[in-house]
Amino acid sequence: MKQSFKTSKLYYGFPIFILGYQDQNFGHNITTCSSSYSLGDWLVIGVGAEENAAEQIKHYQKFTVNIPDENLMLEMEQAGFISHREKLERLGVHYEISERTQAPILEDCPVVLDCQVDRIVEKEGICHIFAKIVERLVDPELLDEKGHFKNDRFAPIYFMGDGHQRVYRYLDKRVDIKGSFIKKARKKDGKN
Repeated sequence: MKQSFKTSKLYYGFPIFILGYQDQNFGHNITTCSSSYSLGDWLVIGVGAEENAAEQIKHYQKFTVNIPDENLMLEMEQAGFISHREKLERLGVHYEISERTQAPILEDCPVVLDCQVDRIVEKEGICHIFAKIVERLVDPELLDEKGHFKNDRFAPIYFMGDGHQRVYRYLDKRVDIKGSFIKKARKKDGKN
């Protein structure tokens, strides 16, 4: 039988990303996030309503989602701990400014999404930001000769934990191409 437990939050595995945005106080800035999902050309992220990122995104209505791999762990974690201060120069992060959104694109992140805000719903101290993905940027090493994404080469960092402990998880080299697991199981059962 399952047991009920009390916790302030439960993250069951979400990719970490670094949110890039224009900042009225510092020009441009970043913060670490782990609350997101995307479907098609739409993305939803969640940030604390009192955070600087929420205030700036409400004002400018644009941002970037920079998805790091483990090579950017230190900067990723520090960007989340430092609050209401300039972080790009402080952390020595290399970036360029997006032509489409004027938000920072972090050069060391293998995948970046350029986003335009559609609407923001604020509820219980959280800003749920609904945005249109206007451009997807990727390191060329993650594309094959036909321009398809090489899923097995991309290893984002996943955040897990509850109110008690934070944990980072990494993808290993196992990749199940859609349906191959099912095909193997059907062959084992003698089905085609």
